This record gives sequence, structure tokens and C-alpha cells, in this order.
Amino acid sequence: MPSLHAVTPTSRAASRTGDSTPGLARLSLAVCWRALIAIAALGLGAFAGAQDIGNGSLLVASPELADPNFSHSVVLVLRHDDNGAIGVVINRVTSLAPAKVFPEIAETLGNYKGTLYRGGPLAPSRMLYLVRGLAAATVNGPEIVDKVFLAADPDSLPEILRLAKGPDEFRMFAGHAEWTPGQLESEVKHGAWRVVPASADVVFTDKPTELWQQLSTRADQVTATVHPDAPPARLSAAR
Repeated sequence: MPSLHAVTPTSRAASRTGDSTPGLARLSLAVCWRALIAIAALGLGAFAGAQDIGNGSLLVASPELADPNFSHSVVLVLRHDDNGAIGVVINRVTSLAPAKVFPEIAETLGNYKGTLYRGGPLAPSRMLYLVRGLAAATVNGPEIVDKVFLAADPDSLPEILRLAKGPDEFRMFAGHAEWTPGQLESEVKHGAWRVVPASADVVFTDKPTELWQQLSTRADQVTATVHPDAPPARLSAAR
């Protein structure tokens, strides 16, 4: 992550002898400086925090990331620890009905109207599910962010589908992305990804194809102000 240096003015206390500045004015000036420094620290802290990778973080691909698996992608981090990281791309919605791709669960899916998401290049024949709402109570998997839970057991589908209100509460992902220990941190450091916090509404957006543009624009507004001389991104990505 680029280092950010906040420059604060230094001053010496004025001698009281011959000082013509009123005490109230001096106090107001000091208060103003402290307020400005506090605001700057908050701003820099918010940007630094946004680059911290954790479970439930979103990875927004840099415009320079040309890997076709991840170009213009938004990845939800499902797990990040000393063993590496796993995530799913949440903005690659396809036109494919899950029952067509996975006929073995067609009967279970019944009248489910959602389409399949391409979650990443690894294990494309394996499905992962993101669930929220009442159906989340039936899931044994971890909470990823804001009462959004991860499921991977096909046996849980009947109960999930019985309680979920369609694609707004249940989405299916074919495949996932994976990083070895230290790999994701290196990619973020070199500018391949920008890290932003997630929310349930972002994960279940009804306009997934517009999500990258929305998040990328917000990230650009922050980085253009805070770090205008950032080096170009190295074109690297997960497997």
C-alpha cells in the first residue's frame, strides 16, 4: 500500500512579552489547527483501512488488470488467513439457468428464476451459494458480511429455496478464485486491486453488471485525491 505522509505545521509558543495577539485569537487558531489535523488523520485512516483485507472485503479490479478471468471484476473475499484467500466474483452474471448447467439439481431448483454467476476460474463444476434473509437460518456455513452466509452443501438447497425470496436472497456461483499465502497482499500492494468494505445490498445488487463501474469510480475519487502519484499497477491476479 502506498505510504501516506501527513505534514503538520510546527510552531513555537510566542513570548508573552510584547505579544499583541489577543489570547482568544491565539486559542481559536490553535483549535482550528487541531481540528484540521484531526480531519486529515481521519481521512487518511479511512483510506488506509479501506486497503485492509479481511473476510467480507470487496476486491475491485484495477482498470489496468487485463487478466480475462478478473478484468473489471468485483470479488467478495470469503476467507483470508495465513493459508491464503478464497473469493467469488459477484458481478459476472451469466444468462444460464443453473438447472441447465447442473441438471442433477434441476428438480431441487424447481421454479427458481435466478441465473448462474461465474464465481471464478477454479473448480467451475463446484457451486457455492450466498444466502440472506430467513433462508440464512438453515445454513451451516460462515457469515461473510452483514448477515450474508456462505453455503456449499447441495443437500441444503431444498430448505434454502423454500425460504429464500428468489435471487434477492439466494445466488449461485460456479467456481471461485484462490490466492496462495501473501499473493493477494502483493497484488493489492502493486495496484491490481482496490479493497473496499462490502455490504449485503452491494453483494445482492440488482445491477451486478454495473457494480465494477460504480465501485471503481468511488475508489478513483479517493486515490486521485490522496495519492495522485501512485505507480502503475502490475498486471497480476489470482489463479
